[in-house]
Order: sequence, then structure tokens, then C-alpha cells
Amino acid sequence: MISLLSKAFSFFIFVSLSSLSMAAEQVDKTALSSKTLSSSPVDTGAIVETLLGLLLVLAIIAFLAWLLRKTGQFNASSHRDMQIIASLSLGPRERAVLLQVGQQQILVGVTSQQVQTLHVLEEAINTDNKQSNSSGFADKLQQIMQQKGKS
Repeated sequence: MISLLSKAFSFFIFVSLSSLSMAAEQVDKTALSSKTLSSSPVDTGAIVETLLGLLLVLAIIAFLAWLLRKTGQFNASSHRDMQIIASLSLGPRERAVLLQVGQQQILVGVTSQQVQTLHVLEEAINTDNKQSNSSGFADKLQQIMQQKGKS
């Protein structure tokens, strides 16, 4: 009895699915023929969508470049004899920067118009937050995210 019910149920599922697939094929054929005959392959919506995607990618690249420039976390590692030890923002366009040049440390003031030596240090200052030139982008991004989380 149970095997007869399962066979009948299987037959019913088979007939239902086969009729659905034939109906779907007919709908696909009519939709495909109407689309290919009436619409152009290059749609205005597709062009707008592509251009918006391109603009979004360019905006993200510009934002990341601005972020790296503003934070000062991305320094070239080619200058081994001269390094930025510490930097302190004094205003929107003013900074005090402690430089290590060879064995000597120099405190300079940096504005949008000029760079001026403020003080030449007699003894070197030990700082724990020296920027390491060997760290990668991921490490620097992690440092920025931790600084933002603390403040």
C-alpha cells in the first residue's frame, strides 16, 4: 500500500514538473523573441549603471588618497637617514614635526607657506611611537582605526 502511494506521488510530481518546465520554455521563447526584436543591445540604463559604478570606484580611490595624505601615515621608505619621529597638528594647516637627521633631532614648524627650524635638540628624545617604515598598509590602517576608536 505504501509503495503504491509513493509511486502515485512520484508520478504526480513528475507530471507537474514536466508541465511546468514546458510552460517555462514557451514563456522564455516568447520573451526572448520579443526582447531581441524590440530592444537594443545597449540599454541606457546599463550605460548609466556602468558610469555610476565607475564614478563610485574613482571616488573611493580619491578618498583613500586624501585619507593617506591627511593622516601622514604613508611615508616613503627610501629615506633611511631622515625620518619623521613625531608630528603634532597645531591647527588646520600648521604642524610641529620632530625629525631624525642622522644622529641629530630637529624640531621644525610646518605651515602651508614655509618650513622653519624651531629647535635643534641637544639630546635625542626617545619616543615609543616611532613610525616604522617596514610596516605595510594593513598595519598602518590598523593603527589609524585604533586611534579613531580611542578618541
